[in-house]
Amino acid sequence: MLDEISQYSDIHHQKYQDYGSVEQLMHSFFEALSEKKGQSFPAVLRPMNDGTETGRNRPLSKDLFESDIVLTVDQLKGIVLAERDRRLRKSGNRRVKRKVITGAVYRCVPPLNKIQNLATWKELIRSALKFWESETCVRWEENGPGVDRVVFFRVVVGICDHQRIVAHEVGHSLGFWHEQSRPDRDDYIRVIKKYIASGTEGNFVKRTALETDDMGVPFDLGSVMHYGPMAFTTDWSHITIETKDPKYSHTIGQRAKPSFIDVKQVNRLYYVCGNSPLACGNGGYPDPNNCNICKCPTGLGGQLIFKLHISIALIGSCGGELTATDEWKELAFKGGKSVCYWRIKTGDKRIRLRVDSVSLRCDVTCRNFVEIKHNSDFQQTGFRICCSEDSDEVISEQNEVLIIYDSMDLDYEGGFTLRYVKDTGKPLPKRPAPQWVRGRENRSFRGLGSKAGPIEKFIVNAIPQIRDPKRPIETIASIVTDFTVGQLLGVSRD
Repeated sequence: MLDEISQYSDIHHQKYQDYGSVEQLMHSFFEALSEKKGQSFPAVLRPMNDGTETGRNRPLSKDLFESDIVLTVDQLKGIVLAERDRRLRKSGNRRVKRKVITGAVYRCVPPLNKIQNLATWKELIRSALKFWESETCVRWEENGPGVDRVVFFRVVVGICDHQRIVAHEVGHSLGFWHEQSRPDRDDYIRVIKKYIASGTEGNFVKRTALETDDMGVPFDLGSVMHYGPMAFTTDWSHITIETKDPKYSHTIGQRAKPSFIDVKQVNRLYYVCGNSPLACGNGGYPDPNNCNICKCPTGLGGQLIFKLHISIALIGSCGGELTATDEWKELAFKGGKSVCYWRIKTGDKRIRLRVDSVSLRCDVTCRNFVEIKHNSDFQQTGFRICCSEDSDEVISEQNEVLIIYDSMDLDYEGGFTLRYVKDTGKPLPKRPAPQWVRGRENRSFRGLGSKAGPIEKFIVNAIPQIRDPKRPIETIASIVTDFTVGQLLGVSRD
């Protein structure tokens, strides 16, 4: 893999920008953040088939940031400086919400270049790219003439041969960090540090507003860019990420496809419908592939997004509009592969909903599910249920609830049963929509500033010493620990 990085990445050919420098700086950063004193970084983490690239790429934990990102020195510098500032900041009250990598230099609409090896592997990649093309304004030209390009190559270690994971990796190439690295992630998840494999804690640091931008959309637990619950875990029996709302515990880590918010961010990033007069509802926006219609959150449709999306059932029928009254009503469905949408509405009251049973394959992250959108913002992925023990009761924030049933990955007949009734409470005030300032994401990426700071000194002075084959291992460790903690993070290890 390192040979391919050296071959295809121009920036890593520059002096002090080679990927070896990135690795040494990254290892030092991880060492500084490790809370398991005296434990060495594991030689190799065994892969876990949890359906995510994080689990499958565990053997690459020492070589790639967050298991699947090849950073430049400047990008890693920005991450280190952000962590230093976080540690030095006395007050934790400032809240900023960002996700997209800032600085247009880290994004491009690229040609597709040098797809190698097997025909089936090529089709896998083309299929993933077709999804992004069908949902966004981005287009690829295979082996095109552009200077900036995306290169796909196979590696011996790590298993990315799945359309779902390819779609995730393409998200990075379009300019996205992992969702859980947003500054506002602590409002939605908890990181359980004691179960993170020693030396990999640095993969959980948050970005700041200087390295990322949220493009005016809320945090999405159903983002295709979100870690799964077992990212960098010591073993299968422990999770490293838990959702603050337990109902979303089986939602994070999905790789079925990019979520509505994932797609919306890409379309805002490569904005094309600036003159459209459409006033789309429910967080929708003009479709970049046809600026005369709205692009709708999952479950909704119509020109201005006030209708229910059309359901698909291979056998029978499903979906529809329902009304909650003062009496409990039942909604039940049983069938084969289906994608169904129901909307439950009432007057000026909220809706109480109780899930009684679910007959689906129980997965750590649901692949077949009942999804319930009960919050005010239908842009966000609802909580997904696929295990019998997930049966729960919830009260909507507004006077409507969306129910989505997806069993397209199920090889037997599934189904669910739930009940609903009109609640006595009035709808809650809607949260203000995040502000989108077009072009704000193009501000300079932190890390592109001073070229004579502590990180540059580390690369110039410390890394050559680390690479010296005559230097004893113990002094190498001392260089890494002393310099990284004292200079990069600006804190005492004690």
